[in-house]
Amino acid sequence: MPDPLYVFLDSNIIFSAAYKCDSGFLELWNTPGILVMSSLYAANEVRRNCRNEQHLKRLEALLEQTMIVSDPLQDALPSGIELPAKDRPILASAVNAGAAFLITGDRNHFAQWMNRPIKTRYGSLIIMEPRPFMNLLKTLE
Repeated sequence: MPDPLYVFLDSNIIFSAAYKCDSGFLELWNTPGILVMSSLYAANEVRRNCRNEQHLKRLEALLEQTMIVSDPLQDALPSGIELPAKDRPILASAVNAGAAFLITGDRNHFAQWMNRPIKTRYGSLIIMEPRPFMNLLKTLE
């Protein structure tokens, strides 16, 4: 992959990666050609949910390797997409950051838009769950 692939992580993905020291998704942070991104909103949500010092230390180590983008000033979502208030900043931040992928485990709210390109003002964004995304990465190598 010649140009970096901008991959935005929802808070639930960061939480899982920080919580499970043997998470298979941790390899994403060491994959050449991947720029892991998230937002201040997502990072703070994960911090609020950390239950012990080890978990918090793993989280902070991951965040040091993550490009944290500012939260959007406006909650502008791509046309036709409606989400609950807590999920709107995640998608808006991914769009504003120019991410190519938004990785989330939230099937309840994002399912109808998963695995297909969503047109944004910066190109397109594909929302995926972690396992299918990691499988896709293997085909791009």
